[in-house]
Amino acid sequence: MDIISLIKKVKKRDDIIDIQEAYNIYGLLRARYVSTQTVQLFKNFVHDVDWEVVLEKFQKDFENQIDNLQKLGEKFRIIMPNRPPVDVKFATRLNDITDDYIYKKIYHDLVAQLMSLSHAVRTTSTNDNLRNIIIEDLKIHFEDFDILYKFGKLKGWEETYPTYKTAIIQEKEQLSVSEAFHIWDHIVMRYEQLEIIGIFSSFAHDTEFKVILQHGSYVYNKQIKKLEELALKLNVPLPNRAALPVTTPIDPEMITDRFMYRIILSWQLSALDAHLRAIIETIRNESLRRLWTGLLDAELAYYDKYLKYGKMKGWTRVVPIFGEPVT
Repeated sequence: MDIISLIKKVKKRDDIIDIQEAYNIYGLLRARYVSTQTVQLFKNFVHDVDWEVVLEKFQKDFENQIDNLQKLGEKFRIIMPNRPPVDVKFATRLNDITDDYIYKKIYHDLVAQLMSLSHAVRTTSTNDNLRNIIIEDLKIHFEDFDILYKFGKLKGWEETYPTYKTAIIQEKEQLSVSEAFHIWDHIVMRYEQLEIIGIFSSFAHDTEFKVILQHGSYVYNKQIKKLEELALKLNVPLPNRAALPVTTPIDPEMITDRFMYRIILSWQLSALDAHLRAIIETIRNESLRRLWTGLLDAELAYYDKYLKYGKMKGWTRVVPIFGEPVT
């Protein structure tokens, strides 16, 4: 069952933002200004023609995001950071600044951008339209990050990372230690989430909320099965599973649906962070990167719908509103 079918039509409030969302617009715009300047600066020192094409692509994406954020700032009357120069030019090239060095600086800059965008998604809860804009920007940044990483591997600019030691010989790319950890960590996380959903299912009062919990259990079980198969294939030890649920003597009225909803919401936020770190730290296995990206996309979509459902029910936190909207 699709969770969105449970969300009733409510009046959208895309004309207001809360105080954290106002800062998110300001902070993301300031970061984009710096990123654009960084790319403009390093383009003066690039030697590889292909590398310059990649940087041009990144700059175009940054400029599109800047344009959107500036419009949002004007709409909601937010004081904007100072704009950078139109371009940064040097008359000479310096051989001491290598393409390899530029790659590493851009790489760390994109990682920082991913972290700031992820935080903005987490803390944009009042204005649904703004959250969707930030989610799309996050996805574009991941596309750029993927292009950058693959380009770095092609050019031989990526480092050699510690290998996960196993008696099974891998046919293609070997696992790094970080990749093996994230497989194990995701299984542990889903086990714990499935366990708490099982407990909450017996306490839920709202019929729709019970259906949502059952749907979440179904989705997590499918993901767990896939992750378990992958762990066995790659010789990653499996953690212990949770004990079977038992009937509890606790009075169901002591645990409210609002409380359970917010616990599940916090778990989803933790899962978003886990998927993001897994993508960034999967530096060898391409198929594994695609798996984490798929989980992140699914989690973002589910989180967005789950948040809207909680807002409809009045179970989410109400953040103070920022200023007055433009009419």
